[in-house]
Amino acid sequence: MPCFALLAVAAQAAALSQWLKLPDINPGTFTRRDAATATGAALTAAAPVAASASQKTASRRAGDVQQWPRIPVWPSWAGGRVIPMGLPNADPFLLVAHHKHWFDPRDPLRGPFRAFGKATGLPYIDVEGFSMHPHRGFDILTYVLDGSDGFRHRDSLGGSKTYRGGSAQWMRTGSGAQHEEFWETSDERRTSIELFQVWVNLPASQKFDPPSIRYLGAAHGAPWHEEVVDGTRIRTVLDENIVAAASDGEGATPNQRPRAEVLHAWIPAGGKWAPKVGADSSCSLYCREGQVTVPGPGGGQVTVKAGESCGFASGADAISCTNAARGESDVLLLVGERLREPVAMGGPIVMNYDWEIDEAYRELQAGTFLKRRKS
Repeated sequence: MPCFALLAVAAQAAALSQWLKLPDINPGTFTRRDAATATGAALTAAAPVAASASQKTASRRAGDVQQWPRIPVWPSWAGGRVIPMGLPNADPFLLVAHHKHWFDPRDPLRGPFRAFGKATGLPYIDVEGFSMHPHRGFDILTYVLDGSDGFRHRDSLGGSKTYRGGSAQWMRTGSGAQHEEFWETSDERRTSIELFQVWVNLPASQKFDPPSIRYLGAAHGAPWHEEVVDGTRIRTVLDENIVAAASDGEGATPNQRPRAEVLHAWIPAGGKWAPKVGADSSCSLYCREGQVTVPGPGGGQVTVKAGESCGFASGADAISCTNAARGESDVLLLVGERLREPVAMGGPIVMNYDWEIDEAYRELQAGTFLKRRKS
């Protein structure tokens, strides 16, 4: 393999390690230092170009538009790119990652890259996905978009499932869980996967809830609520009603958490969408395709293009966005009740204080991490 290709692999792994999850874990040797390569080790690694502004108004106004890095992951994850977002002022939402990858059995570089990754121990190069890793203290939504191939999952609760387009997995990491996630590939055909993963913080009182997993979407007996309003199709991907109604999964029946909602909207050309969000909730919008205009600072309008996001100031109970593209635009809207608690992130562990992070890594080293329960 040419030297420049090897350097590209190393650079890619270094970039990905600033925000993605951990490689395979040996509980006896895993330390907090190992978490430096995890997604939440430093959300500033995915810092936006401009910080969000805040302005109270009769109609919610957006702050500055945030532009995020698009990290290429070819050819280890062929044709792929990832957009990681540590959304500012989005409490309780901690992180959003937009993945889009394809895998072709005819790609001549996939085999050599995997072999190189395995020989050197580079994360995300030797395997097409994320090897077994721990989590504690928050909820995870993994939403696979319609038409996508699947995401293969296995966890410490005893579950193993491949869930595909039009489905989602909701995971309460709570007191502690481990899982692995791999892209669905085939020796017979090219596969293509697009998904969002959203990390949602839990309040201190629920960080040691029993871990649980639920699968959402019609294929799992928990169909999403969808409606069409003035030509805009709106899907409620996550809310408490959906999780409470879901039965496909593992672990205890989850306790209700403070409000956290994720909506996916497809807005036709020239169309508008004005959802009610609550006056004091956090509210952030990400544009997946096309572009939308929203009320901005100072009474003007700002445009949010594909791959960009914005946050909205509190003070009104609705937002308004207009499709500014010639074709359909689609956006993801995150709305939540603010927890207003301190946040300490140590890679895949999210607690309130650093000493709790240190405690979690001591438990990982001692092999007692999964045995911890609410005291």
